[in-house]
Amino acid sequence: MKVEKLEHSRCKVVFEVTPEEFEAALDKAFEKCNAKVTIKGFRAGKAPRSVYEKNYGVESLYDEALNVVLNAKAQEIYADQDLAKEIVGPFEPDFESDEKLERGKAFKVSLSFDVYPEVNLPQYKGVECKAANLVVTDADVDQTIKQMMAKDASMQVKENQVIEAGDTANFDFVGSVDGVEFPGGKAENYELEIGSGQFIPGFEDQMIGMKAEEVKDIHVTFPENYGEKSLAGKPAVFKVTIHEVKHKIYPDLTDEYVKEQKLTDIETVEAWRASKKAELEASRAKSEKDRQVDEIINKILDNAVVDMPKALEEERINQIRGQYEQQAKMYNIPFETFLGLMNITKEKFDEDTEKQGKRQALFNVVVSKIIEVENLTPSKEDLEAKAEEDAKAHNSTKEAMLRNNAQRYYSDIAYERVIDLLLSTAVMDGKEAPKKTTATKSSAAKTTKSTTEKKTTSKATTTAKASTAKKTTTKKSVKTEE
Repeated sequence: MKVEKLEHSRCKVVFEVTPEEFEAALDKAFEKCNAKVTIKGFRAGKAPRSVYEKNYGVESLYDEALNVVLNAKAQEIYADQDLAKEIVGPFEPDFESDEKLERGKAFKVSLSFDVYPEVNLPQYKGVECKAANLVVTDADVDQTIKQMMAKDASMQVKENQVIEAGDTANFDFVGSVDGVEFPGGKAENYELEIGSGQFIPGFEDQMIGMKAEEVKDIHVTFPENYGEKSLAGKPAVFKVTIHEVKHKIYPDLTDEYVKEQKLTDIETVEAWRASKKAELEASRAKSEKDRQVDEIINKILDNAVVDMPKALEEERINQIRGQYEQQAKMYNIPFETFLGLMNITKEKFDEDTEKQGKRQALFNVVVSKIIEVENLTPSKEDLEAKAEEDAKAHNSTKEAMLRNNAQRYYSDIAYERVIDLLLSTAVMDGKEAPKKTTATKSSAAKTTKSTTEKKTTSKATTTAKASTAKKTTTKKSVKTEE
């Protein structure tokens, strides 16, 4: 069996089918096809071959006979165990002979299929990365506490009636494109918190500094992915008339106010501020770590050399699309309506999904290669230790947790080890990072994640997909750069 290597990690095997092989396939095809028809004078499936062929012709067996042949040839491919474990995606059959298929004559068929790609890793140790900014200022703490106090704030009309960020304005507006008003672009006595980001980018910023009774033309451009296609990407002018400006009046921050909040173990302003600062520091540490991981991984992916097979890319694209389609079903609304609620067109969604899916497929194989090269594969003992830890937390048994979660444990442990390696060897703003870093899942792993296990060979057919997994691949999403 000669395997021809094609581009995009694809292979092709051509087989010559002898007249004897095809005749044997016709026999099997007859057994299957005859069982599906009823011929006068015979019970279903009991008509002799000669009677069947007289009624339907031998050519009616050709398609099924070809399936028999192709499945047999697929089994020959799977007999090569080294090749079989690399196959991803379905087989694609083709008739290779120039002449028409004819009983009693040899002919050629082929099976094409994607294989797991070769991965040429770039430098992944010592990748430069912006150092973490872990400083939490008093102003950060003040802002957080102020946001929590907003529920007790009251709205009052401002004395100077001049709009600042955070104020609420009551105003009229009329929008037009090319001098023509458009549906939905007009309102009276509309109330908006300036800086809330509810309007088109740039709209609210231009309202800052306006005052009551002032009239102003605000110039903006609708986003390219705006839900209303007739307005997407177009410049617009909104005539805005301010009526009134209000701002929030917050209660005094005192120990008495803090006690009224009934916070656990917190009864003073000082204790509340200390607690909020600790929370912000923990949150900042995590978000900065996520940012660093995304920065490092994107640099690695940008420089990795991988001839990706379409099967792995399409698998990830379909998974992402399926997640959104499932959400639409949960809300019992058409998919395109669901996308409209997210202010995105079907075309833009397909474009973004394809880009994201391809990037995540590349991420999977690159991370898998790092795990292989660095020997970061979790051991049986690692999985059992994780299962035992979870069993205690969930009042279960180690065996039950391992049975239900082994794949996830494998993925999580392997991924965390990769992140440990990347962060511990990274160069932060020209300086080497600390040698030891405790791994946490970054935003590179925010959506679907599952471990792909080592492939197992199932019965081959020309339509059934082979496993698209390879031993240590982790399916985690990566936040890619635009």
